[in-house]
Amino acid sequence: MINKIFALIIFLSACININAQILDIRPVFPHDYDTVTIIYHANEGNVALSGITPVYAHTGVITNLSTTPSSWKYVQGNWGTADPNVLMQDLGNNRHKISYPVRSFYGVPSSETILKMAFVFRNADGSVVGREADGSDIFTDIYPSGLFAKIVNPSSYSNFSQLGDTFHIYGAASMMANMKLYHNANLLAQITSDSISYDFIISQTGKNWIWLEVVNGIDTARDSFFYMVNPTVQSIDPPPGTKNGINYLNDSTLILSLYAPNKQYIYVLGDFNNWSIDTAYYMKRSVDGSTWWLQIKELIPQTEYAYQYLVDGTLKIADPLSEKILDPWNDQYIHASTYPNLIPYPSGKTTGIVSVLQTAQTSYTWHDAAFQKPASTDLVIYELLIRDFVAKHDFATLIDTLDYLNDLGINAIELMPVNEFEGNESWGYNPSFYLAPDKYYGPAGSMKAFVDSAHAKGIAVIMDIALNHSCGQNPMVQLYWDAANSRPAANSPWFNAVATHPYNVCYDFNHESQATRDFVDRVTTHWISNYHIDGYRFDLSKGFTQTNSGNDVNAWGQYDASRIANLERIADVIWATDSSAYVILEHFSANSEETVLANYGMLLWGKMTNDYNEATMGYNSNLWWASYKSRGWQNPQLVTFMESHDEERLMYKNLQFGNSSGSYNVKNQNIALDRMGLAAAFFFTIPGPKMIWQFGEQGYDVSIDNPCRVCNKPIKWYYLNDPNRLKLYKTWKALIHLKTDYPAFKSHDFSLLTNGFAKRIQINDPSMNVTIIGNFDVSTQTIDPNFQHSGWWFDYLSGDSMMVNNVNQNISLIPGKYFVFTDKKLPKPDLTVPVGINQNIANTDDVKVFPQPASNQVFFAIDNPDQQNMELIIYDFSGKIIRK
Repeated sequence: MINKIFALIIFLSACININAQILDIRPVFPHDYDTVTIIYHANEGNVALSGITPVYAHTGVITNLSTTPSSWKYVQGNWGTADPNVLMQDLGNNRHKISYPVRSFYGVPSSETILKMAFVFRNADGSVVGREADGSDIFTDIYPSGLFAKIVNPSSYSNFSQLGDTFHIYGAASMMANMKLYHNANLLAQITSDSISYDFIISQTGKNWIWLEVVNGIDTARDSFFYMVNPTVQSIDPPPGTKNGINYLNDSTLILSLYAPNKQYIYVLGDFNNWSIDTAYYMKRSVDGSTWWLQIKELIPQTEYAYQYLVDGTLKIADPLSEKILDPWNDQYIHASTYPNLIPYPSGKTTGIVSVLQTAQTSYTWHDAAFQKPASTDLVIYELLIRDFVAKHDFATLIDTLDYLNDLGINAIELMPVNEFEGNESWGYNPSFYLAPDKYYGPAGSMKAFVDSAHAKGIAVIMDIALNHSCGQNPMVQLYWDAANSRPAANSPWFNAVATHPYNVCYDFNHESQATRDFVDRVTTHWISNYHIDGYRFDLSKGFTQTNSGNDVNAWGQYDASRIANLERIADVIWATDSSAYVILEHFSANSEETVLANYGMLLWGKMTNDYNEATMGYNSNLWWASYKSRGWQNPQLVTFMESHDEERLMYKNLQFGNSSGSYNVKNQNIALDRMGLAAAFFFTIPGPKMIWQFGEQGYDVSIDNPCRVCNKPIKWYYLNDPNRLKLYKTWKALIHLKTDYPAFKSHDFSLLTNGFAKRIQINDPSMNVTIIGNFDVSTQTIDPNFQHSGWWFDYLSGDSMMVNNVNQNISLIPGKYFVFTDKKLPKPDLTVPVGINQNIANTDDVKVFPQPASNQVFFAIDNPDQQNMELIIYDFSGKIIRK
């Protein structure tokens, strides 16, 4: 017992007790056979239940058979119901009481040892939950027989006090004993009893300890707490050039700087001071009162140190500008193969997320000096979520897929958010730390290697980032928090207490606050400068406004000059860092506003999902809004997409809701896949940047809502074993290369006839003229091709040719048929795929036609290794049957 208690003393001296007491327990040392009374202070911990009544306990126990030290067993309380078994008595003043006999209440067998009781508290429906301040569960010990000591009062004290403050000390022993109360090494009181009291007046600065020691002649037990009388804060500006976050001065010295106006005092805690409150780590404050800073010396070069800020004695936060964090809740689920040699979390020394610093870091050696970004007009962006694209969900594996993407012909990858977000598996739009790559995807060096490798293949990397809002783990949210209303405080330098617009998630940034502007600029320059990112896609950019539209979606989308000014300011800072960086907005506002932004040089998402999907399903739709010219824009700044992370998959709806006529049924998978090729011909060929969603080129057909919108989706690389999916891939590849390889697809001289089933695109350019025709109906349609001139025209995908004498000669198109005609003969793309048994050979390219062009005689070579019977039907380009 003596050795055990001595170990407890060492533990307590290393820890920081900054939380006021959430529970009062009677008796002070409860045994498993006692009837206990639990009094919950709802205004302590996370204070979520402050002012709420009735309150219900949700409780269980930790036993010797629990799988982990925090694994609940024998849980009581039916969540979300007004369960009378766990209803607490309202004592007023945010106090709630419940009493019960321990072992029988929980139903724990006598053969099992109860070690702790575990609690969270809730309102009747479970929508509001009271926990520890850091969001963790609340635990209290069950004591075995023996001698124990406890300082019961102060039960709700701060470690930080002022000279002259008085507090009443009350200590308890689990049995009669000789009790001594000390202040540091000085004896304050002594008595033989099971309790001791003393009124103490603070008269000494610095860090001081109150000790309770109890001795019963055999065993000794101790308990303690410390209080701190702070030094006077030094008002002095940091050295010139100091920026917020970590400033490395040399291999063993740095300055930490935190922007936190209106705070009273801040300590730095970390591995370098054994996580103890120490006046040597008491931060200085800038003369204007906004910024706290501290120089730390004698660090071991290349050693990683975890650290936090302790603000006003009650709040522990990580550095908002951390480039690496440790997460006590989620890091344990990151495999060592994903993030090798991740330093352990400082368990038992602190709580909550911590930051990591490291002097003398080994710099990444870049090899991309010669990389030139693709022109924005040429962009074919591949949007992907690493989690759902490669099974190992890491940058290292993503590097291995670059050959696949390069072969497809895309020239930019848009990564869904990869900066630290809450949890591990996420779309990433719940951001917490904006300068740190999320460890679930691997180390920072792996991300740099991925960007470097992409650049080596001519592929740009665009980073999706959520700067409309931030979530609760962000230290900037926590620094200024209105606990009573569970929202950012009115004096937050960064956040609005209430969002100014609909569809906001988490907590809304005020983009007209200078603090927010400084933060956004820091974030956007960081990834370009340090990770060579080529640009950004800004999530929910329509939210970058202080014009309050409440819940009026229509009002929110109207022209907003202040929002335009905010976005232009952000873009200017980005372009000052990299003049060729892409600035892409998910905006969806009035076209008058988007036109201004486009003319300023920004790219804007152009959602065409519904329009293209209606067409692929066999219903009438107009694709004209896919063109920037249809919107009256001067330049091709419209990033058109048929699919994105946010939209339903076209193939899924084809198979579920496709139209039909006779034997032609879009719900047939092979027909649906062919129609995805048809859509691509009317997508990639429209001049201007394009974006595709991962696996769209293979006809991905799992619903976005299966099993839920943001849930993990199956990764189906085996799709390419299906000849029809492989054909679709090759078709998209051919059309992507057509777009990116030939200058005609940069032309401003083009027109769209896309308001019927039979659609047409025409492009005029000195290098080549293009006419694309296609039938989106489920029955045969005719179309006037309106060729730009007579003479020879060539179908790019088949390599076939035709002599055009009458430019307006109608062409008959069977359902789903399309042609991409050019007046310049281009190399025929390889669309060959294996021919499977029972596969319609007319859907393959194993029929060779020669010579090309032909005049009065043509020959066919058919690859039919299985000697299957087949019917050959020959059509001319007008759709007329020549021979069968």
